[in-house]
Amino acid sequence: MSGCARVFGIGSNLDSARYRLLLARYAQVSPDLVRGHVIGEHGDRAVICVSTTTVDRRPVAVPVRAVVADLQRRPALIRTAIGRTRCGPAGAVLSTLRMALGLADGIEEPSVPYGDVWLGIPMRFTGGKTVPCLPPLTRSERLRLDSAASSLRDAYTRLPALPPTERTAP
Repeated sequence: MSGCARVFGIGSNLDSARYRLLLARYAQVSPDLVRGHVIGEHGDRAVICVSTTTVDRRPVAVPVRAVVADLQRRPALIRTAIGRTRCGPAGAVLSTLRMALGLADGIEEPSVPYGDVWLGIPMRFTGGKTVPCLPPLTRSERLRLDSAASSLRDAYTRLPALPPTERTAP
């Protein structure tokens, strides 16, 4: 709708950052040593890529139930404590913007077109260019990602049609 060549949502960035922070706390290591992604949707349909998560470049046994419970509790704790998230979304936007502008390289999990829906997918940014870098998924992770896509597809069909817009040349 914007006419922009590239549009990103903050996607799964917040969930991924929170996931890595939680694992760092469980493992008692710096968050910089944790590699792992939360993909798909934000919230209930988030897919934790347990099979490819590492701590200090080594596979780790992820306490999935505890992590999922912590991830789902986090937004309510933030709302209760301060009424809103102060820095999370802004940090995700700024980090992705720095990479999209070619000021930094790295991986973020923005919402991007994925088939006929938009999902949080890891994207490698190099010099402002993006390449999807979805990790290998187990069958269970793939089924959960497909379920998130289906849920979004269903939600899209319930949205009212947008009226046509008039675009004027600059």
